[in-house]
Amino acid sequence: MKSSKIASLLALLFAFALVAAACGSDDPVATSDDSVETDGTAADDGAATDDTATDDGAATDDGAMSEDFTVSQGIVEPAFIDSFNVQDSEGFEVGRLLYDGLTDFDSDLKAIPAVAESWDHVDFTVWTFNLKPGTTFHNGEAVTAQSFINAFTYLASPDAASDVSYYGDVAGIEGFGDVASGDATEISGLSATDDNTLVITLSGPNALLPSIIAHPAFSPRSEASMADPVTSLETPIGNGPYQMVGSWEHNVSISLERFEDYYGTPGNPTAIDFRIFDSLDTMYLEVQAGTLDITDVPAEQIEAAAAEFGDRNIEVSIGAYNYLGFPVGTAPFDNAELRQALSMAIDREAITEQIFAGTRDPADGFYPGLAPGGSAGLCTNCVYDVEAAKALFESSGGIPGDKVTVYFNSGSGHEDWIQAVANNWNQAFGIEAEFIGQEFAPYLDFVQGGEIDGPFRLGWGWDYPHAVGFLEPLFKTGSTDNLSGFSNADFDAALAEFRALEDPVSAEAEALIIQMSEILNEEMPVMPMFFSRGQIVHTDRITNVNLTAFDYVEMEKITLK
Repeated sequence: MKSSKIASLLALLFAFALVAAACGSDDPVATSDDSVETDGTAADDGAATDDTATDDGAATDDGAMSEDFTVSQGIVEPAFIDSFNVQDSEGFEVGRLLYDGLTDFDSDLKAIPAVAESWDHVDFTVWTFNLKPGTTFHNGEAVTAQSFINAFTYLASPDAASDVSYYGDVAGIEGFGDVASGDATEISGLSATDDNTLVITLSGPNALLPSIIAHPAFSPRSEASMADPVTSLETPIGNGPYQMVGSWEHNVSISLERFEDYYGTPGNPTAIDFRIFDSLDTMYLEVQAGTLDITDVPAEQIEAAAAEFGDRNIEVSIGAYNYLGFPVGTAPFDNAELRQALSMAIDREAITEQIFAGTRDPADGFYPGLAPGGSAGLCTNCVYDVEAAKALFESSGGIPGDKVTVYFNSGSGHEDWIQAVANNWNQAFGIEAEFIGQEFAPYLDFVQGGEIDGPFRLGWGWDYPHAVGFLEPLFKTGSTDNLSGFSNADFDAALAEFRALEDPVSAEAEALIIQMSEILNEEMPVMPMFFSRGQIVHTDRITNVNLTAFDYVEMEKITLK
C-alpha cells in the first residue's frame, strides 16, 4: 500500500538550519514524515487506544449505539476508493469501511474470518472458503461466491487497469495472468461449487493466501458495479459496515452512513465524514478548534501534541517506511556504487531526532522490524559513513555536472527532510539539488510513467503483515509497484523459492528473506529512510479511539464520551 498520508511542512529555511547544524557536528540530520506502519503498545483489540468506552454513549444490547452521532476525520484526497484499485493509505481508510473481504486480521496480525466463516486447503494449493450465508451488498444484492469471482476477474481484467492487479500474482491464483494478458476472460483457478463455497486453486503452494486476500482488492463485487464500473468509482457499492452517502465530493469530502443490514457487529457512529484537506496544519487547527474530530499530527507539533492532548494523543508503531528510489536504468543511477554512496552519506538518526523528535526510527533494512518473517539490520549501506561514501562516490564516477534532480509529492511535509538529504549530499560530495514537487495523485502518475531521471520519494505500508509483503511488490521484476525498475534474477529466484514454502516464518523462510535483503543491500535500488509511527490526536467529545498497526483508525468502534 502506497503511503501518502499528509504531514505538515516545516519551513525549508528552518529545515536547512537544522540540517546544516547537524551536518557540521556529531548530530544526525533532520526530516519530515509520510506515514508507514510500525509496532507499538496495543490494546486488547490490537490497536493503540486512548480509552475504553464509558457508560456515556454506550452500546445497547444489540450492539448499536443508543445515540446517533457523526465522527469526522481529516484525510488527503485519495487516488481511489473503489476496492479494485485501493492503493494508498487514505483510500484504505475509506475502503475498509465500505468493503469486507473473505478474511481480516486479528490483534496478533493473523488472518481471521470476515465474509468467509471458515476455510481449509489441500497442500496450501487448493483452498476452499466457506462463506457466511445471508450477507448482502449495500444495494440489497446477495454476496455469493460468484461475487468474489467477479471481483478477482475484474481485478485481473485489462479494462480495469488496476494499479494493484499484481496481487493476483502475489496470491498465485492459477489463470489470473491469462486474464491480465487478455488471453482469457475467466480465471481458471476460481470456481463456485454453490453460492456459499468458493474454491481457489493456486499455481503452487502459498501459506500466506488468507493474509494476502484480506486486501480490499479482493473484496466482492456486486452485479451493479460490474455493469457500471464508472459510477462505482464515485459511488462504490460495498458490503462493509458503512455505505456511501451520495457520491465522492473530490477535494471536499467522502460521507458514509452505517449500513443497517450489515452481517457483522454494527458500527457505533451513525455516520462518518472523511473531510479532505491539502494541509495537515489545517487539519490540526480544526481539531484544536473542535470542528474536526481526528487528524494526524504535523511534524512540528509532535512534542506539543503530547502536552496539549494528553491521552488524546495516540502513537503506535506501524508497518511501513519512507524511501528515496533510484531509476536504476538511467545513468548515472545505473551504478550500484553511486547508489550505495548516496545512501551512506545520509545521517538518518539526525532526521528522525531533529525533525521527528525521535518518533521515527532510522531505517536499517528494507522492511520494518515489526514485519513477521524478517531480520533487522540487514541494510549495512544505510549506516551513516561519510568517508566510505566519499570513496564509493569517487570510484563510481560521481554525478555529471554535480547536479541532481530530486522528485517528491509536495504539500505532505516531505520538503524539509528531502532538503536535509540534499544538504548531506552537498556536504559529502559537493553536489547541488533541484527539487520538483507535485500533489500526490499527479505525482504518482508521473512516477509510474517511467520518466523519472533522479531520486524520487515514496513510502510503502504493508498490505499484509510479513517481510515479503515489502520485498515482493517493491522489488520483484515486473511488479507495478517496482518503480525503480529493479530486476535481479537471483532475487526473483529466492522469492520464488520462498513462495513454494509451506511455512512462511520457518528458518528456511527467514534464510531466503535474508538472502533477498543482502541482494538489495548490494544493489540499493532504493534508499530506505525511516520507519514510521502513526500519531493522531482527537477531540474530547469522543473516546475508544484506536489506531492500528496498519495505521488506520477503527472509526467504527468510536463512541461518544
